[in-house]
Amino acid sequence: MPTGQIFKAAANQTILDAAHAANILIPYSCRGGQCGSCRGRVHQGKVEYPDGLPSAITSAEAAEGYVLFCSAYARSNLTIELCRPDLSQFDLGRPDLGDV
Repeated sequence: MPTGQIFKAAANQTILDAAHAANILIPYSCRGGQCGSCRGRVHQGKVEYPDGLPSAITSAEAAEGYVLFCSAYARSNLTIELCRPDLSQFDLGRPDLGDV
C-alpha cells in the first residue's frame, strides 16, 4: 500500500541513506549491494549505480525496475516500492514447546 511519504536525496547520497536521514525505514544489511535486503522497485524515475550494477541484482531485474537502494542514486524524482522479503522458505509458525 502506498504511503505517500516524500524525502529528498542529494546527488551524492544513496536512496537508502536519504530515506534513513528522513526517518523512513528501508531494511538493509550489507550496504554494499551484495545481500539484496534493501531491494525495491522504481515505478517512475531514473537511478544510477556509479560503481556498476551490484552483484545482488541481475540485468534482467534492473530492466524490470528493481533496484538495491543501498547502491542506487536518484537521478530524477522517483516513485519507489519496497519489496518485502520472501519468507515462505521459513517456518514462522508457533515453536514446538513440547510438553509444558
